[in-house]
Amino acid sequence: MHKFTKSAVCKLFLGLLITASFVMVPALALGQASAEKATQGVTISGKVKTASASSLVILDSQNAEQTVVIDAKTKIMKAGKPATAADIKADDVVVVVASKGDNDSWTAKTVTIGS
Repeated sequence: MHKFTKSAVCKLFLGLLITASFVMVPALALGQASAEKATQGVTISGKVKTASASSLVILDSQNAEQTVVIDAKTKIMKAGKPATAADIKADDVVVVVASKGDNDSWTAKTVTIGS
């Protein structure tokens, strides 16, 4: 029967540990990058075309219409103070940070009025 020395077992374990780290670290980094991408937002700036309690239609700098959903989690600010969706009017200039929501729609994380 072949006996393994303590030194040989330690070297084998260390080799397996290093090999596993080369496999796991890139996989974990990919998962983290995907999670960060999912939480990142896009900034939409422009003039409000229409506003309701649940959505905004914004004309951006290229006159393209961008529809953004407003929900209970949306933080709305006007002149540095908290505001509500009712404070957003047509022709207001807004800066919206939004993320992809359900059905690939944009959901506003923050809306700053008058920027």
